[in-house]
Amino acid sequence: MSKIKKALERLKSDERLKSEAQTKAEETKEEEEKAIPVEKSGEIIYTKTKTIHVDSKKLKENKIVAIDEEDPLTDQFKVLRTRILNRTRAEGKRTIQVSGFGIEEGKSIIASNLAIAMAKETRQTTLLVDLDFRSPSIHKLFCLGDVKGLKDYFENNIPLEELFINPGIPKFTILPAGGRIIGAPEILGSPKMEVLVKELRERYPDRYIIFDTPGMSICPDPLIVSEYMDAILLVARSGVTDQDTIKSVMKIIPKEKLLGTVLNDFLWIDEIMPYYKYHYGE
Repeated sequence: MSKIKKALERLKSDERLKSEAQTKAEETKEEEEKAIPVEKSGEIIYTKTKTIHVDSKKLKENKIVAIDEEDPLTDQFKVLRTRILNRTRAEGKRTIQVSGFGIEEGKSIIASNLAIAMAKETRQTTLLVDLDFRSPSIHKLFCLGDVKGLKDYFENNIPLEELFINPGIPKFTILPAGGRIIGAPEILGSPKMEVLVKELRERYPDRYIIFDTPGMSICPDPLIVSEYMDAILLVARSGVTDQDTIKSVMKIIPKEKLLGTVLNDFLWIDEIMPYYKYHYGE
């Protein structure tokens, strides 16, 4: 078989897979619309999305601090939220990828707290998607236990509306990874993934979507995902992320999408704590 013929057959196969994924999305559209949160007397009522109420103390133990208005770090996440909204809202950018440079930098914690802070803003809801198929952690941070997620969507064709979870936080929904996936680059680069991101983005025009992805230097996954994203936020960790890794990542990242870098674990908290202790104590 000639190379041209093989190439044409591969192209037809990709188009067929994309068409099947799109058809599947359309078939579940009616069911997903039932999952739209309904606002009643200022309160969001989830009609289909599974709700798992999690003890706030357990969340704070896992460094999910944005739920607590008296925690000084909550205001820092609100500052980050405001800066991101100022740079994205006017241009209609609503899909934001959060990634580290390497490992152990706290990017999932930053993504989680940012998503909660954004959900508190009055003009939009927020969806947090765990796309770290190498080491998924969002379900652990929110104490969700072993739940289904995108692994089931990709491997078993489980409808999306069965996978969304509200952890008891208003206007905030989680789409877990559902477990590790072997061959993640192929899944993330598939037509089905492209349709998924498009579906999540277009379903609710007032929703920001935060995607938690692996570190940029450790695997191809985040670079593949960046193709679908409107914007990218990087996370570095003081004392962990080295200059060489930063330089290598900055060479490969699509800079036109880069919002900036969050420096995690920076020791400034002691300087502001006296103010917050006095303010909230009074």
